[in-house]
Amino acid sequence: MKIVGIFDKREEQVGFRLAGIETNIIKSKEELTNKLNSINNSKDIGILVINNNIFNLMPDEFKKIEKRQLPLLLKID
Repeated sequence: MKIVGIFDKREEQVGFRLAGIETNIIKSKEELTNKLNSINNSKDIGILVINNNIFNLMPDEFKKIEKRQLPLLLKID
């Protein structure tokens, strides 16, 4: 199982990358929609790490993810 991070700030992305976590920088809601579709179709992602700004772009979608068993959603401030 992989850990994947989705962020809007380069500083957060770099920090998680240094820890060996696959990360993505998202700049628009469209990019986020595409990335979430990819994550939803993947069976090997165990943890999804996001920040509050990313959560606030599509709160309903992330609430759906929270209800599923995998991936576990970890929201950081």
